[in-house]
Amino acid sequence: MTSADRLKWDERYAADPDWRRERQPPHPWLVGHTPRSSGGLALDLACGLGQNALFLARQGYRVTGVDLSHVGLTAGQDMARQAGLADQILFAQADLDQFRPPAARFELVCVLRFLSRDLFPWLARALKPGGRLVYATLNQGWARTRPEINPEFLLYPGELLTAFPGLDVLDQAEDDEMSYIACCKPAGRDILDSHD
Repeated sequence: MTSADRLKWDERYAADPDWRRERQPPHPWLVGHTPRSSGGLALDLACGLGQNALFLARQGYRVTGVDLSHVGLTAGQDMARQAGLADQILFAQADLDQFRPPAARFELVCVLRFLSRDLFPWLARALKPGGRLVYATLNQGWARTRPEINPEFLLYPGELLTAFPGLDVLDQAEDDEMSYIACCKPAGRDILDSHD
């Protein structure tokens, strides 16, 4: 990602106060597919303002929220502090084109409204056996009303079903603009790939 990407998101979060509201809800797909935890680690990749990280912390997870935007991360830290959850969430700034999560570390990984196909194998590897991946992002239908969007950032029909070989699909859906999947890493199996 470029400094222009970082600046774009910093400006978007700084300019629009609605993005900064603590009441901004967590993503419904995450809410519907997140089991409670007793202190397991969760990764919220491309966490933005952190509303999904706050939700995960309320479900008992210790959360690492990673994003490019300093403004978004600062807003997330402020909301976590106000909610009394600051000790359960670590917000970290990273270039998401370069970031690679550690292997077999997380009980839950979520990616919501962000697409980097290069990260797919790394997300599967980041899960502990029995861990869950919750993913939802824009698909090609989005371009029907927003033709200016770069098609590289849009999923193809059915793409998520083949994106995570070795994970068991728990649920999946597609609508006119979004694609969704929830998968589980089978207990007792470690997923390795050519990135080792």
